[in-house]
Amino acid sequence: MHMILKKVKLQNFRGFKNFEVDFDADFNVIIGKNDIGKSTILEALEIFFNSEKIKLEIEDLCVYAKEPIISIICCFDVGDGTILIDTTNYTNCRDEFLLNKEGLLEIKKSWDCSSGSITKNSLKTYIVAYYPTRYAKPLVLEKISSLQKMYDKYKDDPTYIPEKCSISAELRRAIYSKELVPPIECSTTDIYTSKDDAKNIGDSLSRQFPQYFLFESDRKNTDKDSEIQDPLKAVTKTVLAEMDVEIEKLQQKVKEHVEEIGHRTIQKLAELDGAVAKDIKPVVSLKPIYSSFNFDLVSDNGIPLNKRGSGVRRLVLLSYFRAEAEKAIVQESNRQLIYAIEEPETSQHLDYQRMIFETLNELSLSPSHQIIVTSHTPEIAKLVGLKQLIFLMRSENGDVIAENDEHKKAKYITADLGILPYAATKTIICVEGPNDVNFLFNLNQNIPELKSIIDLQEEHIPLIPIQGGRLVDWINQDSFKLSNLKEIYITDNDVEKYLDLIQEIDAAQDGRRFGWSTQRREMENYFPRELVEKEFGIILDKYKEDWYQLDVPKLLAGVCMQNIDNIDKREQIIKSRLNGSLSKKVSKEDLERIGVWEEIETWFKKIKSIDDGTYAKKSIEN
Repeated sequence: MHMILKKVKLQNFRGFKNFEVDFDADFNVIIGKNDIGKSTILEALEIFFNSEKIKLEIEDLCVYAKEPIISIICCFDVGDGTILIDTTNYTNCRDEFLLNKEGLLEIKKSWDCSSGSITKNSLKTYIVAYYPTRYAKPLVLEKISSLQKMYDKYKDDPTYIPEKCSISAELRRAIYSKELVPPIECSTTDIYTSKDDAKNIGDSLSRQFPQYFLFESDRKNTDKDSEIQDPLKAVTKTVLAEMDVEIEKLQQKVKEHVEEIGHRTIQKLAELDGAVAKDIKPVVSLKPIYSSFNFDLVSDNGIPLNKRGSGVRRLVLLSYFRAEAEKAIVQESNRQLIYAIEEPETSQHLDYQRMIFETLNELSLSPSHQIIVTSHTPEIAKLVGLKQLIFLMRSENGDVIAENDEHKKAKYITADLGILPYAATKTIICVEGPNDVNFLFNLNQNIPELKSIIDLQEEHIPLIPIQGGRLVDWINQDSFKLSNLKEIYITDNDVEKYLDLIQEIDAAQDGRRFGWSTQRREMENYFPRELVEKEFGIILDKYKEDWYQLDVPKLLAGVCMQNIDNIDKREQIIKSRLNGSLSKKVSKEDLERIGVWEEIETWFKKIKSIDDGTYAKKSIEN
């Protein structure tokens, strides 16, 4: 089962008094001014999931805290999947009333800082549930013997089933069915899972949390440089996670054998000195099994990778993600993986920056992967849609907040960071989504004839993804009407309301906003069929007559990547692959062969003339 991170709440943690942020299930880019707290969010998650690389310290208590309690709270979408909350029995979080009011599994970790230091006993873990008020103590905390007594009160009921008394989850469900009648009165309840029998629940849940990997942007340059070691450690942990059931059984078997030897030793000790023996008990501590393995990459020239330049070290990180993206296409992880990367574009050429984000975006489309990155680079922020941008800013009272409203977000980003646009920009190109961005940019940069017309990168002309359905609102809002900025809108030909908008823009003739629609259905119809066949290893001869008007991603999703169950995800991955890696292989000759070269060449000629002010209205050819 995949537990997808949907929301994080930080209370009294460093600069955050009471902060919460929503996450996209796939790709997230956290942006904001320096020292706003972007890295703090990633580090809080590291403490929550691992507490290895970064450990909570007393100095992490917010100076403005009204009480000495730090809380890091994660909310997960667990869908309808089963989850292990007892030692061995799977159940459903909804049936157990373990979800919060929003229908999410909310786990709160709180540290008591009142003693002036952080110890092992400072941490308390809770499930924050919307739980029936009928029960003073949640049933998940009751021992099976207590549950049996509660259920046995209904022995005289004709629906009483004795067999249910052997499994805790079955007993709880049976009790709920007897005692709870809709509408069920509930209230938000903190279910403490860090003590005695309840600890089993907490431990069981933690083993099912997503695997969280934090890749920091520091420059330690040691033999254990994190830029090299982090991806190598992630390889080991990810592989072992695929065998977690077998490993857990093995660990349990070893633990039982060791404890048995310990008990026998104490028995023999009691024969010699009973007073000493009575105060002794066996305690077995199991270290993470990945610590027993070491994976490294060694160069033939004897120079350690960590001693190479920072750019090379970052290329290792990029290569790791590219390998993971390829693996994800054919093999899904049995646990959710979260990759959190600080400033992945650091020390990289702009081309590599774009490649990094294309790779991460492709990886995020896998159902088992979630990506969270921080960035301060305007060019990178322009590669993703507003939906994926998490913009941190300060409210009027000075608190850090994450703005969710997309209209406000675009306005604040423009004013605060100058991303849309920045100073050197005279013209912006707005398209429907990130795939359209990649298609146009890659054609422009990889086909010399188009690049010679206008170099979008050199001329600082950003391609902005408006995310499909938001395009209408974006155009109608007209955020840049008081500026001298020229806006170009390029839309697909498959949505009637977009065609109408383009006509309205065309009719206005205001000299500021321009637009046209593709002659073919959408960008994916501009790929030669033969290139698509080669890319995916399939034959599509029967579609050659209608290729220009087919829904190509949907067609391919029906015949490719059948290992991915979710067809929407499958289609997203295919779109990303077409507009990412395949679009870089398209040549002028390819486009001429399918009769679209003149159209595409005209697009860039229009962009050139609009940008330099020589555009003539009559040149538009819709």
